[in-house]
Order: sequence, then structure tokens, then C-alpha cells
Amino acid sequence: MERIIIYGGSFDPIHNGHLRIARAASLRLNADVVFVPAKDPRWKKPEASSLDRVNMLHLALDSDGSGAFSVDLCEMDRPGNVTYSIDTVKEFVKRYPKRQLYWLIGADEVNKFPKWKSPDEMASLVNLVYVPRPGVEVDPAILKKYNIIALDYQGSGNVSSSDIRELKSLDIPAKVLEYIEKNNLYFMQILRAISQHR
Repeated sequence: MERIIIYGGSFDPIHNGHLRIARAASLRLNADVVFVPAKDPRWKKPEASSLDRVNMLHLALDSDGSGAFSVDLCEMDRPGNVTYSIDTVKEFVKRYPKRQLYWLIGADEVNKFPKWKSPDEMASLVNLVYVPRPGVEVDPAILKKYNIIALDYQGSGNVSSSDIRELKSLDIPAKVLEYIEKNNLYFMQILRAISQHR
């Protein structure tokens, strides 16, 4: 039975931490990883447009060179503004009835999981996995209730998309950095404003 890991997120922007986690999950679970960018996440409003986030995702995966990675735009293409992970899971279950499905979440999402739409149903349809992250404490009761498995991997690095946006880190693929500079995204707007006032 072939395995698929669904890796959802706003990817605003994608960074090397995302790629390291995806590679580790792919190797440990012997599975392909499908990145599913969210159109309009419930918890946070992306700074970059959907098109920019998807373009950066493609650039990152192209430069990574892993044949196990792909992008699926099912959430971007779904009607309506807000998209829910449970709908994506149901779509994958219908599309790949004979595949074993995993849903990969960040450690910082574990404690929020009970507030997701239909968490019990989601946990019954896919195997939930997360990667531990330095400084993030997860609630063991939530892990137990939804049978969320921790992947044995400690090398994701302490990087986040907000760090990239605020120029606290540049732990991103070179092609993504070029795209940010060329399209005046995130920190480039601040840098340009500073340079114009000199």
C-alpha cells in the first residue's frame, strides 16, 4: 500500500524548515508528500497573495529536487473563502481509496487541533503526525485523544514564516529569496521604504 502525507499550511512563505520536516516525514514513513497551500486560513491572514505563495512553493520544490514532493491546489480551487482541512481529507480519501493517508501538522498546531472543524472525524480518516519543535510543549491528552504520532526528528531548525517575513531569518531556498526580492514581498517593502528615506 502506497502512503501519502498531506502537508497543509499557508506557506507564507515556505522555508527550509518546512522542507526539512517534509523530507524527514517522507523518509520515516516511506511516503510521498503533497503540499496543500491554504487559500484563506482561519487563524491567520497571509501577507502574500495566493498566487505568490503558490509560486514560491513551486520554486522551493523545484530547487529541492525531491521526486517525492508535489503541490496540490485543491483548497485554492475550492469555492468559498474559508477552506477546512476535513474537506481536503475527504477529497483525498475519495481520490486515493487504497492509499494510506497521513496528515502532517506543526508542533504549534497540535494544541489547537481540538478547535479545528470536525477533529474527531478527521482523526478517524487519516493518521495524524507532527514533528517536535524546540520550545513548543504539546498537550499529551490531545495526542492521546486523537492518536497523534510524534515523528522522531529534531532537525527542523528554529525557523518560522514570521521570522522570514520580519527578516529575522533567511533560512529559505535561494530561488524563494530571489522571488521575494523581485516581487517586493514581506521585508522588502520595509527595506525599500528605509532606502528611500536616506
